[in-house]
Amino acid sequence: MALYWPKEKVALDIVDDPQRNPFEGDDDYTVLRVTCADLADYESFSRIYQHLASLLGCRATSTKDARDANKALHTMLVNWMSNTGEDLDEESMLGSFPFSEGGVPSGYPFDVPDGDDDSCEEGLFDNYVRDRNLDNVEILATSEEEGEAMRLAARSEGRHVRKVSVWEGPVPEGSFEMLSSGMRMSTPEYFFFRKANQLPFAEAVQLGCELCGKYRTSITQYDAGEDYDYLLHTRTSTSLLRSYLRGARGTKECKRARRVLRYVSDNASSPMATFLHLWFCLSRTHGGYGLARSEFSQVYETQDGLAPSSAGPYLAYDLVWPSKRVAVQYVGSHEPSDSEFSALEADFMRIVCVSDKDVKSPARLDRIARRVADLLGTTLPEDNEKWCNTRKRLWRQLEVPTYPHMRLTLPDIETHQMP
Repeated sequence: MALYWPKEKVALDIVDDPQRNPFEGDDDYTVLRVTCADLADYESFSRIYQHLASLLGCRATSTKDARDANKALHTMLVNWMSNTGEDLDEESMLGSFPFSEGGVPSGYPFDVPDGDDDSCEEGLFDNYVRDRNLDNVEILATSEEEGEAMRLAARSEGRHVRKVSVWEGPVPEGSFEMLSSGMRMSTPEYFFFRKANQLPFAEAVQLGCELCGKYRTSITQYDAGEDYDYLLHTRTSTSLLRSYLRGARGTKECKRARRVLRYVSDNASSPMATFLHLWFCLSRTHGGYGLARSEFSQVYETQDGLAPSSAGPYLAYDLVWPSKRVAVQYVGSHEPSDSEFSALEADFMRIVCVSDKDVKSPARLDRIARRVADLLGTTLPEDNEKWCNTRKRLWRQLEVPTYPHMRLTLPDIETHQMP
C-alpha cells in the first residue's frame, strides 16, 4: 500500500505489502519506499518515522515516556498482525461503510500555510472506532444472488442489515479496508467512484465535495440525523481520488467519475459552502454559472496578520479565488457590521456576502453570481431559454441547506463539532 500526504507532497510506499496499491502520485512527490520488515523492526521503524516527520515538518516523539509508549504500541500492533494476517483473504461478507474516516489530522480546521502540527490523535481514534458499528451493516455485492447470500450470513451472525447494494462495475485496488476476518469496508474513494456513476451529476459533485470536505451529513453518513458533524480532517482528497481512479482507467465508469471530479474542491467546511460552489461553478450545461472552480475554507498569512483578519469573527473564507483576490462569505441571517466587513477585506480582498435571504431566491443568487463574475473578469452570456430551464432544474435538484449555524465563525463551528 501507499500512504499519501498531498499537501506536503510526501508518500510512504510499502513495496512488499501483499495488498499493495503502488504509489501513483506526481513526480514532485518525495517517496519513502520501505518493506514490511522495515516497519516490523522497531529500530528501523523509528528511523523511518523520524525521517517522515522531518519531511512533513512535524516534531518526532522526543521524551522517554512517549518513546516507551510508542514502542509498546508498535509491539502490540506487530503481534496482532502476526496473529491475524493469514486470515485477511477470507471475505465472505463485504460491509460497506461509506463514512469511514481517513487522512492525517492537520490540527487546523482550515488551511493555514506553514502551520504547526499539534493534532489530537486520540479524538480521531475515538471517532474512527465509533463509526465501525459492525452490528449494523450495509451489504455491497456484485449480484443480487450474492447480496442475498451475504444478507443471510450477516443475519445469522446477529447483524442488522440496513441495505443490500449491487455494484457490477470495476473494483480498483484500494477499494476496501479490512475490518476483521470475513469483513471489509468500502474506502471513501470507492464510495465516491460508485456514487459518481449512480447519482445525478450535480448530486455526485455535492457528495464528492463532502467526502473531500470537513463536514458530513446524511449524504455520506447514514446515521447523521438532521444535523451535520464538523470534522477536523477530511476523509479523502481530490488528489487521492485521482490516483485511485487510475485503477479503472479506460472504463466508462472512470470517465464519468473523472468528469464529476473536475468540479470537486477540497476542504469545504459547511453544506452551505458546497451549495454555493455548485451554484456558481458548475458548468452552464449542468445549470451553474460556469465560474472558475473556487477554493474552500482558506485563510491567508499576510505581512499585517491574517486574511480574514483575526479582528473579525470569521476564521476563513467560504469560497475564494485567490489569484483574483475575490471571496464569497456566507453571513447567515444578518449582514456583517462595518468592522466585520473590514476584517474580511484584509489584504485588499474583494468580498461578496451571501445571506439567508439570498439563498432562498434564485433571482438574488443570480445577481450575486453575476457580481462575482464581474469581479473575476468573467463575461457571462445573456440568458437564453435553455440555460434558464437548466438552472431551474438544478434549483429543484439541490436543496438549499437549512442547518443552523453554518458561518465560518468559532461559535458556529463549535455547534457542529463532534463530542
